[in-house]
Amino acid sequence: MSDTAFAARLKPRLAVADRAAREAGRLLLAHYGRREGLAIEQKGLNDFVSNADREAEDAIAAILTPAFPGDGFLGEETGASAVEGAEFIWCVDPLDGTTNFLKGAHNWCVSIGLWWKGEPVLGVIYDPLRDELFAGAEGIPSSINGVPIAVSTIDSIDRTRLGIGHNHRVPPAVFAADAERLLSAGGSFSQVGAGALMLAYVSAGRVDGYFERHMWAWDAVAGLALIKAAGGRFAPYPSGETSLAAGGLVLASGTSLFGALSDLFAIA
Repeated sequence: MSDTAFAARLKPRLAVADRAAREAGRLLLAHYGRREGLAIEQKGLNDFVSNADREAEDAIAAILTPAFPGDGFLGEETGASAVEGAEFIWCVDPLDGTTNFLKGAHNWCVSIGLWWKGEPVLGVIYDPLRDELFAGAEGIPSSINGVPIAVSTIDSIDRTRLGIGHNHRVPPAVFAADAERLLSAGGSFSQVGAGALMLAYVSAGRVDGYFERHMWAWDAVAGLALIKAAGGRFAPYPSGETSLAAGGLVLASGTSLFGALSDLFAIA
């Protein structure tokens, strides 16, 4: 299949994902204004879910599934459906940065990615508070609200501001060692509690790269597709024989910096 033909298959999916992300964002903003009424559950260490997350995922599925009934769906809150044998798989986090959302902070988003034959090929990440919709796909350059974006051209770690993510699936000592490597090499980092949003920021050159030892597919796929469509690179995801549902390590940046980051964090 030619690149042009594949992009033509992705274009209608990108338009529907845009609509789904905005609808989820509308619902989330309504809940954000009355957070005290949310039903909140703790799924794990510092990991929460509310009825806002679930309603937003239901809204996304209600738009994507009828439009593309042969596609699979892998959502953070509802798991996988119709994945077996599907050519395309939607990877959806209806609310990345739930803790920020529940505390009334900024830095949360809707993330909708598309997976095809072992590759992230489409991404839509929507920040409702700032009304910024990041969108891009194979053959369709990344943009924010239709305005083209590109990854950073920084090429040295001592000029780098990196996003680094941490979760309790990774030992604290490992995270601390990674941060020390970066700081010792002269770099700096940010951590905002919403990995999908940070990947979107990489695609726009707002940070130079992003590194996290483990991310679920619903958080990673959209952002990785955006970064590629914005001219960047990322390490194979998930690596080796790991399944999509199991997630994996994420390292992504502009092309000029990618080799140095790979060496710094010893990523083959």
